[in-house]
Parts: sequence; C-alpha cells; structure tokens
Amino acid sequence: MVGMSAFQTVVMVDWSARSAPSPTKPTKDSIFIGVARNGRTTTTYHRTRVAAMQAMRDLFDAELSAKRRVLAGFDFPFGYPCGFAHAVTGSDDPFGLWAWLAERISDGPGNQNNRWEVAEHLNGLFPGVGPFWGCPSARESATLPAKGLARHSHGMEERREVEKRLPRAQACWKLFTTGSVGSQVLMGLPHLQALRQRYGANISVSPFQPPDTPIVLAEMYPGLIDAAVKARVQKDEILDAAQVRLMAQAFARLSAPVLNAMLREGNREEGWILGLGHEAKLIAGL
Repeated sequence: MVGMSAFQTVVMVDWSARSAPSPTKPTKDSIFIGVARNGRTTTTYHRTRVAAMQAMRDLFDAELSAKRRVLAGFDFPFGYPCGFAHAVTGSDDPFGLWAWLAERISDGPGNQNNRWEVAEHLNGLFPGVGPFWGCPSARESATLPAKGLARHSHGMEERREVEKRLPRAQACWKLFTTGSVGSQVLMGLPHLQALRQRYGANISVSPFQPPDTPIVLAEMYPGLIDAAVKARVQKDEILDAAQVRLMAQAFARLSAPVLNAMLREGNREEGWILGLGHEAKLIAGL
C-alpha cells in the first residue's frame, strides 16, 4: 500500500465521443490531456480515443517505473444513478457494469463505434422507453428515441446524487448533440476497465476503492470552477486545453491530506465528482 503519500503527477483528460478522428489541427470537442509535474504543466492533443489511451498507458508505465504516484482525472461520469448497474448486471458493483460495457462496446482506431446499438440494447432491458435518448434521426427507433420527452416508465432517476447537488452538470442518459455526456460515458468506461485490467493492484478508482495505489483514477468536471478557469484562458488557447491544464494545476497544488480526503468522498455506487464542495481550495491552486 502506498498510503497517504502525495501524488507526484496529476493528469486531467478532456474526453470525446466523436465517431471519426478529430481534425489534424487541434480543435474544441476533442481529447486533450493535461499533465502537472514538478510545478510545470503541459497539454497534448489526441485525435482518437485509441491514441489517447496509448498515451495514457505510456505515461502510466513511465511513472510507475520512476516510482511516481499518479492521479488521473477523466471528465465523464464513472457511474449511473442507483439501481442501473443492478438492473443490467444483477449486482450493484459499478465495476460489474464497467466489465459489461467493455465486453460490448467496440471502438476502432478511427473512433468508429457501436454506441447506438449498445444504448438500444440497454434500453431494451428496461420497461417503457429509455432511459437513454438522443441519436441521429436516421438511427432513431422505438427503443432509442431522439428526444428525451419521448421516454417514459423506464424506472430510473434522471440524475445521480452528485448531479442533483451540481445541477449544471449534465445527466448521463443524453447521447447526442450538445451536452451528450451519455456517449462519453459509454465510450469512456470500457477504456478505464482496460486500464484496470492492465495495471491490476497498482490502480484504484475513486470513490469506489481506497485511493492508496500508485495510480488513482477519478471523475472530474472542469465546470466545477468554470468562471475561474475561463478567466485564465491564454490568448488563442482552446478552452478544452485550458481546462485540463488548469485543473491539473489546481489538484497538483493541494496538500496530500486534503486531496486524499477528497478522493474518499462520494457515492460508492454512482460515483462522484472529485473536489465538489471544495471549489475554493481548487481556485486557490490557480
């Protein structure tokens, strides 16, 4: 056990559910990775999820070899409202759901994926219509509606506890157009499950497990300190890149006891946004 020692490296990832590679030139709504180490912060741009996760594995391998602890934050929910995992897998264990998704989601090297089919299958496990919604009009079906108002009687809460406390955070059921966090979750959790399988006892996930390993994964939300971040965007800097740069910096500057306590907070079935309720401490780190 590593215990309560500090993190030497903090990584923040702005995720994307694009179905094709992002443009060659860095652009918004793509994947950016911010890394804070030794008082310096760098950002990189990645056109596909496969490329981004290879970069993450390379980084984790290097940090493990150098015996540096890593906190890695991803900007999508790590779980769903209570009851969803059990309805799908028969267990409340969020990792059972991660494994279920990893077995069914395909994500090609050019971002080709089958999220509509998987969402449709998931909806078919529930009564009524839903809970997932949002798709191109040509993909709409009786099982996967394009509009949220078309859902009914599926039995799931619309928002997790953490999103009820932070209303501006998007719910996890929307799959298409602005604020489609649901697609990011479907296309993100399988990759995190792959990291769990690769790193085994060297990795843990907040708040589901004690954060006492060399690598700790956590859910982050740049909008938690939105105004403070936007006030510090540099000239010609893409907001997504600024968000991961500044969030990495903010968390890296927290004391070890404070960050350790934050990582232990939250709902162990639904997941939690790291730092919620501690915004002033994060802003102080900027």
